[in-house]
This record gives sequence, C-alpha cells and structure tokens, in this order.
Amino acid sequence: MSTQENVITVRGVHNQFGSHVVHHDLDLDVRSGEIIGIVGGSGTGKSVLLRTIVGLRKPQAGTINILGKEIFPNEHHDTDLNDEIGLLFQDGALFSSMTVAENVMAPLREHHPEISDKLAEEIAGMKLSLSGLDESVGMKMPSDLSGGMRKRVALARAMALDPRILFLDEPTAGLDPIGAAKFDELIISLRDNLGLTIFMITHDLDSLYRDCDRVAVLADKHVVINAPLSEVERFDHDWIQDYFGGPRGRAAEGAMSSRLEA
Repeated sequence: MSTQENVITVRGVHNQFGSHVVHHDLDLDVRSGEIIGIVGGSGTGKSVLLRTIVGLRKPQAGTINILGKEIFPNEHHDTDLNDEIGLLFQDGALFSSMTVAENVMAPLREHHPEISDKLAEEIAGMKLSLSGLDESVGMKMPSDLSGGMRKRVALARAMALDPRILFLDEPTAGLDPIGAAKFDELIISLRDNLGLTIFMITHDLDSLYRDCDRVAVLADKHVVINAPLSEVERFDHDWIQDYFGGPRGRAAEGAMSSRLEA
C-alpha cells in the first residue's frame, strides 16, 4: 500500500447554502490504498463533502482532483471517472422495483450498454459473492432482505464497475453490533484483496478503530486534523476530546487494544 500517492486532493473548498457556510477553505488528502474515516459533529457537512468530491455538488470555490483528473472547477466532468469510483449511500438507495441482480447491474446498463445480458448477469453474481452474498440472492427483491443484506447488495452495486475508490456513507448505520463487525471485516478484506481506496463517513467508533488507517475530523468548517487515530485522540480540540475521550470512545479503544493483544 502506497503511503505517498494522493488519489484525492481537495484544496480550499467552500460550500455554502444561502447565507449558511458549511465549509470554508477546506483541504483534504486521501492516499492510495488507505481506509480513511470522516467524522464530525452534526451539521459539519460530512455528506456534503462526499457529494462535492464525487461531483454531485459544485462548491462555490476550491479545487478537487481525483486520480489525477480535475473534477472542479473543470466544467466538463470526465465520464471516465464513472468507472473509477463507487458510491454506497447511507440507506443503500436500492431500486425497490428491481431485483437484487438488476440493482447490481444498473451501473453496467447505464455506463456500458454494450455489455451483453449474460455477461452483466455474471458480473452481478460475482459482485454479490465479493460482498458476502450467495448468487441466488440476485433473484430476490430488496424488500425480502434484512438490513445487513441490503447494505451488502448496495456495496455490490458500488463495485459493479470495478472502481479504484469506494465512497461509503455510514455503511454500518442501523446494523446490530455483530452485523456491523462483519461489515467492517468485509470492508478491510476488499481493501486488502482488491487494492481499493475507501473513503468512509461513519459515526461508529468501533468501525473507526477497526478499519481506518487515518481519520479526518470536520469541525469549524474545515478539516482540523487528518491523521492516524493515535494522533487524533491527542489533538487539542473540544469536540475531539469529547468524542474520543468519552465512555464509548474509551470502550472502542479498549476493545481494539484487546484484539491486538490477542
């Protein structure tokens, strides 16, 4: 895993809704092959930042570069990047009228209509397997699945185009502790086996300690620190000390220490 190459570079981004400033002069680097966690209090614009980086929202100012390609202020979005990034929305955002397989095939249909039905079905089955699901799940409807299974289907769809970067918005939200731990294991496995870079918004302290190489903290309208958790925990900022130094933060840190000792 490279610790030098930046696959995402954000400089001086400003996001504003009316008179409300969400981000001002925000900088962020994401390195190749890392799992980076994005945290921050309510209203700090974590999802806004994700949507800005992937091109779903134009900021008022700044520059954004993904895999060496300028996303903003370039007015002509490079469609080649559609194959390079995958996005898992917080609620999965599956199409309720489509089967699981059809959901996973949707990006293929949109971006590569030349692919045959047979090949698209094979790719969907493979992506479901990578996400820890049996291929037979492809015939089911999303309403037939548990919350954890729907998350895995959404992950399979995010990987349909063989992206180099996965963007995950609260991937373990709504899962029980066992399901969340299994999903964390899957995320780490995908990074290690496929060489993915993973940008993950999460409130889950266990996920932060289990998964992340670095954590970027959004506060005061920008990234106040982007570093390994051992450095973040010591950073002199009220929200960070309350978040990581509280009972849940200490419990998550203790659980990780126990796993490492074992």
